[in-house]
Amino acid sequence: MRGACLLLGSTLVACAAARHDPAVRGMPIDDPDASLSALWVGHATVLLRFGRHFVLTDPNLGGAIMVVPRVTPASLTPRQLPPIDVAVVSHLHVDHFDLWTLKRMSHRAEVLYPVGGENYVAAVAQPTRSLAPWESVERAGLRITAVPVRHSGGRYVVDALWNRASSGYVIQGEGRTVFFAGDTGYDPGAFKEIGRRFPGIDLALIPIAPARGGNRNHADPKEALQIFADVGARYMIPIHFEAYHSTAVPLEEPRKLLASESERRGLEGRVFALRTGERWMLPDADDAVPWVTHEKAAERANTASR
Repeated sequence: MRGACLLLGSTLVACAAARHDPAVRGMPIDDPDASLSALWVGHATVLLRFGRHFVLTDPNLGGAIMVVPRVTPASLTPRQLPPIDVAVVSHLHVDHFDLWTLKRMSHRAEVLYPVGGENYVAAVAQPTRSLAPWESVERAGLRITAVPVRHSGGRYVVDALWNRASSGYVIQGEGRTVFFAGDTGYDPGAFKEIGRRFPGIDLALIPIAPARGGNRNHADPKEALQIFADVGARYMIPIHFEAYHSTAVPLEEPRKLLASESERRGLEGRVFALRTGERWMLPDADDAVPWVTHEKAAERANTASR
């Protein structure tokens, strides 16, 4: 009964919430001199480009989670995606593994998912491959390794009691390394081990909501920054916030807490809290610094292309 009431309350809050438009719709400009770029499509969905190869994380370009509507829509539609080489799925929850999206993506993309999720991917038309913790595969010139994180498995809440399928990924290619945490709580042992095994991570994609500390399955902004430190990455982009309303934290709180904590830790210029639809790029020159495609720059690019 308590669970049903919480779900009803969450639904009512979400339905009453104002809709937020993505800061950038469609494909923003990219830097041809950058071997790595990351476009935050929204929630835990990030379009990564390594040279000419594309990886899509936790594909979800759809709308509601069952009856809970999406507050900030995805910045891309399936038709706007470039040819995806690989899609990585951190776990099979409906907001991270969206069948509507996968059915509309290019069938060229192979879907990688954690061991234990076999029954949930049966409806996927693309080729699929499960990965155990620390297992690696080579795809399209990329090396992708599943790494342990702390999150519940299953897909429909109750099946988390027996299903433990969840994973993060380290993706290497074109001389760059990206850590995608998917959705996770804080686990010092796991993240320090990732940093030890993969020194020199360029970019970490780390969730920052919905939690206020001490949540086994979800990191809050302070814990996310500790994950960032543990894996030893150069730069961080927060994910898993501002897409759906939650009764746990107000929509705007994670961004504010991340900004204040980043400032306190002296991380200016290393943590990039994108707006939905913005692209982050890391040029290859040794002295180059990352830059972001903002809303006005994207509008100019779209106008020039018409």
